[in-house]
Amino acid sequence: MTTQRSTSGASKLALLAVGLPALTIATAALADDAAAPAAASAAVAQTAPAAPAAPGAQAKPAKPKAKAAPTTVAQGQPQPQTDNALVNAEADQAVTPPENMSSQAKSKGLVADSHLNLLFRNYADQFDNEGGPHRHAWVQGMQANFESGYTKGPVGLGFDASLFAALKLDGGAGAGNMVHVEKGGGGSNQLAWAYPGMYDIKGRISETVVKYGLQIVDNNPFMEPHDNRALPPTFLGLSAVSSDIRNVTLEAGSFTKVDARGHTNLTDMNTSYGGTTFKRLSYFGGSWDYSPNGTVSLYADQAEDVWNQFYASISQSIGDVSGIKWAGLANVYSTHQTGSALQGHINNNAYSLSLSAQHGAHQVLLGYQQILGDQFFDYVNETNGIYLVNSMDVDYNAPHEKSFQLRYTFDGKYAGLAGFKAMLWGVTGWGADASASAASNAIGPYTRNGEFVHGTHHEIGFIPSYTLQSGRFKDTKITFIAMYHKSTAHYSDPDNMEYRLVVNVPVKVF
Repeated sequence: MTTQRSTSGASKLALLAVGLPALTIATAALADDAAAPAAASAAVAQTAPAAPAAPGAQAKPAKPKAKAAPTTVAQGQPQPQTDNALVNAEADQAVTPPENMSSQAKSKGLVADSHLNLLFRNYADQFDNEGGPHRHAWVQGMQANFESGYTKGPVGLGFDASLFAALKLDGGAGAGNMVHVEKGGGGSNQLAWAYPGMYDIKGRISETVVKYGLQIVDNNPFMEPHDNRALPPTFLGLSAVSSDIRNVTLEAGSFTKVDARGHTNLTDMNTSYGGTTFKRLSYFGGSWDYSPNGTVSLYADQAEDVWNQFYASISQSIGDVSGIKWAGLANVYSTHQTGSALQGHINNNAYSLSLSAQHGAHQVLLGYQQILGDQFFDYVNETNGIYLVNSMDVDYNAPHEKSFQLRYTFDGKYAGLAGFKAMLWGVTGWGADASASAASNAIGPYTRNGEFVHGTHHEIGFIPSYTLQSGRFKDTKITFIAMYHKSTAHYSDPDNMEYRLVVNVPVKVF
């Protein structure tokens, strides 16, 4: 089923940046959720290039791609340089290495370290889905993201605030959350809208940051935002990220509300495929860079009275692009009902494997994915909480489904075309069998066209992008997305075609 997402990344969005490292699970960044089968959240093909990480967002261990260092919890900062070692006054004249100051120790203060950044995103989409909807939208979005510094001292305090706004240039009925959505639905005729997209208070000790408020949790296998519209979703709750242990990032969080794409108000969270509303999502976990080219991640979360979910991954690369750089990634999700089991019985395992080889600008990736269970692999709506490698246009997550992907990526950095990237892929899925869940009337899209979900489907996609390398509009990114999906009559995702053009223009005010 298509779950239109953050392109949040993932997200978001790294995948839509197009030149993903081989370890990147270009997955969750692509599927959409705006026009789903009846029992699920709306679903359709997804992807929209991810915007640069919002200043108010906490960066964490990246999806099973090369891990990004936290934005608010600096990691691996340059060490003080000195020509001569420090010598103490003891008789043995032992050499004392210079002290490595923490991020909080380096704080210049609440005002001196503050930043204001703007992001203008021009977003155009044309989508045709078998049986509807047939939609188009053109929206100019803007984010004004203020991030304060931290007060000086052992414990630093600060705050973040963002204003989100959008102007509809085209689109109407059928455009769904690509344009404005009112509390009770509808609202597509609204010309412009604005609202506080993020706001939080924060505290920092050494390399540990705690935030409470409406925020973005990036690079998280459960909570990465599905950022594939003119404006991203944000989540209300508490988060903590720590990198005090060398080469280790730990995080935890608990969230109760979401400001969904296209909406200007907070609502309860729900599941993407079951459409089940729940009151709280809590998670904890982290990642360990066990070598310069290898990372292990372990996470667990709980959607209250719906599921307990576990995630693990390992990634490793060897070699160099001047010869051949090999990169592998393996990851797995395990999901089981909990509490009142509002979405019914859940006992589902899902895994994916990928292997890539890169020489210079050219990279080829092979990906395999399988669902082991009678239920769809499900995740939280408005997130890219599916880091499986074959989640591209659609998720390939039906009960018992297997899928295979062949992907080619070109990175112009290694061919004298700095800023240009392109990705071309094809995925095929087979073996879906929802008969057990359909027979038990399980919650979710387990039937289509009068029969339980089964059959085959495939897709192809192409995403070229260019990022300006200099000049007044340096870092402006232009991304084009074209995706085509074809399925048999009784598979959950119908045929669709989608084209997107997205232009992100970042502006640093101070």
